[in-house]
Amino acid sequence: MVSLLSGQTPVASPKISKGRGFFAAKAFDEQALELSPADSVSDGPIADMVDDILSRSVALRASDIHVEPTETDLLIRVRVDGVLEELDRLAQSVSAPFVSRLKVLARINIVERRRPQDGQFTVTVDGKSIDVRLATVATLHGEKAVMRLLDTNRTLTDLRGLGMSEDHFEIFNRLIHAQHGLVIATGPTGSGKTTTLHSALQEIDYKNLNVSTIEDPVEYIVPGINHIPVSEEIGIGFSTQLRALLRQDPDVILVGETRDSDTARISVQAALSGRMVLTSLHATDATSAIYRLFQMEIEPYLVAASLRGVISQRLVRRICPDCKYSYEASKLEILQLFGAETKKSLTLYAGKGCASCRNSGYLDRIGVYQIFEITEKMRELISTRPDPSELARAAAEGGLKSLIEEANQLVLDGETTLQEVIRLVSSDVS
Repeated sequence: MVSLLSGQTPVASPKISKGRGFFAAKAFDEQALELSPADSVSDGPIADMVDDILSRSVALRASDIHVEPTETDLLIRVRVDGVLEELDRLAQSVSAPFVSRLKVLARINIVERRRPQDGQFTVTVDGKSIDVRLATVATLHGEKAVMRLLDTNRTLTDLRGLGMSEDHFEIFNRLIHAQHGLVIATGPTGSGKTTTLHSALQEIDYKNLNVSTIEDPVEYIVPGINHIPVSEEIGIGFSTQLRALLRQDPDVILVGETRDSDTARISVQAALSGRMVLTSLHATDATSAIYRLFQMEIEPYLVAASLRGVISQRLVRRICPDCKYSYEASKLEILQLFGAETKKSLTLYAGKGCASCRNSGYLDRIGVYQIFEITEKMRELISTRPDPSELARAAAEGGLKSLIEEANQLVLDGETTLQEVIRLVSSDVS
């Protein structure tokens, strides 16, 4: 008999809905499910453990839960504000039944332990409905599971609340209120691209427009906007849904991610035909996003004609307001911020660590934004397919700041620390 975790404050068991989703027809073996000892993992101590982990993770505002079997125990880690931290260690003996419980909830095959699988279920914690996306993979010591936690009904923060400055907001607002064109958000996974694009929709008068989103998965549900899910498993990908949507008389289209040349080409054509298209793309910064379109075999003259602007972003941890303190910057910090010792003294800020931030010195995150507005002069240059260095130089001459410069400004404003910028931005952008 496995007991509940010792020394923990009891939490209310979340209400769990098995296997709900936009496409419930997930591939799993019904006969294997019926023959497996499902009852042994559907109630009791293991179910309580799963409920407890989910409740504690939601309370910590975790975006992901990692269930990692090791040789000696089962490690539970959560990603909070972009950083993985240990939540608990359980006995190695509960590894298989713990993952089996998650599989039962997600209605995927609990007998198959060698092949990767994915599914989803819904859990209600403190009145909030959380969509849990489960992915499993076999490792040397057992199956590893990762859960992505999505609160689809959470209130969206406006762009200023995300950390966008007044100048950036003015440019971005101008981009998204254009009659037609393509606006791209770029950055690595977890950099807040989807949140930025959905917040942009809040600035549009969508009540008088036909606004639709195509996403995998749908991360925000906004009344008045048509949310269209993607299911690659049954052959309904981004390009398929986008083609269908263009026959629905759309005004504004949000494409969750441009993954291939087919989707990129349809998005460009939609922008040229009088629609406003917002999408995300994986690229290191704003100018490199243009070269990603070139690599997807989009002709330079089409990129130049359709593209309105690119927003590149990262998320850095914000200094905890409850334990924030000031200190005099060292010579090395001044050098890192300005490239030379241009100041004799400089006041910077950090967090001491307290109960509010769990002694990390950080609480929540703030966006670092680089916004590249495409001018007529820049369109002429893009149409010639210039080399990357020439495009970057022209953008800088036009006033575009680098992501590192934007992040350093947040340090000077007392929003984050230089260590956080070096960890997340400087190491990622050359």
